[in-house]
Amino acid sequence: MDNLEQFKKSQKQSWASFIPFEFVTTRTAAHLVRFAEVLHGQHLLDVGCGTGVVAITAAQHGAVVTGLDLTP
Repeated sequence: MDNLEQFKKSQKQSWASFIPFEFVTTRTAAHLVRFAEVLHGQHLLDVGCGTGVVAITAAQHGAVVTGLDLTP
């Protein structure tokens, strides 16, 4: 396994332990989406998505969201 694959594997494991915090960050994500004035049909790019809470929240508000992250 090369260095990049090892890094991706460690990142995936790190984010797996972050999942419980998803519930804590959901309320903050909603505030961020409102503050950014995300509009229905607006195209957004979430880079470094983490748990994806912000991207999911924006999509629930009608945005067309693309997520780009190192790990799935």
